[in-house]
Amino acid sequence: MIFLKGLLIALIFGIPAGAVGVLCINRSIESSFVSGFITGLGSSVADTIYAVIGAFGITLISDFLQRHEKIIALAGGILIFSYGIFMLAKKHENRTDENGSLEKIESNLLAYFGTSFSIAVLNPATILTFLIAFTSFGVTCQNFYQSLFLVAGIFLGTVIWWLIISFTASRFSEKFTAKGHFVLKIICGILLIGFGFLCVIRSLI
Repeated sequence: MIFLKGLLIALIFGIPAGAVGVLCINRSIESSFVSGFITGLGSSVADTIYAVIGAFGITLISDFLQRHEKIIALAGGILIFSYGIFMLAKKHENRTDENGSLEKIESNLLAYFGTSFSIAVLNPATILTFLIAFTSFGVTCQNFYQSLFLVAGIFLGTVIWWLIISFTASRFSEKFTAKGHFVLKIICGILLIGFGFLCVIRSLI
């Protein structure tokens, strides 16, 4: 039961949006389903870390995050803004094909995971979202195993979302012309810059 509650919390409160959602869609279309999914997986791991802090009641870390929330959020905003600039400046690359070197593919996937993880982990407000969700669902973990099942449900729920998003987006790749890919890159880059700018402004208020 506690596992299902964790799954529902992730499906309801973990709807993919924001900078990582933009990156996932862009990489699914521009590169491949795997690239998009790995991007989302980075966010899932970061969200799971915050879920662990909330579920296991690690107050030392949660208190630290709350005290330094604005500074961490500022760093996250600058990072997102930088990714947006980088996307606009980056030259278009064709979708990864079967002849691509294994080393290059692995390097790209590691970078995709790292970018989304860094963005998600620099959003300490996530822990507050989970705490609100736990209260809304009446979640109370009585022991270690219940907390573990809760976190497992949350992780699986976020992974399901990224599977759906990356698979759906990748299906549209072949429908994009060269101009379409260029326009997509511009739109995604501008969105990232916008998200980053908003994060910076919010952290300074």
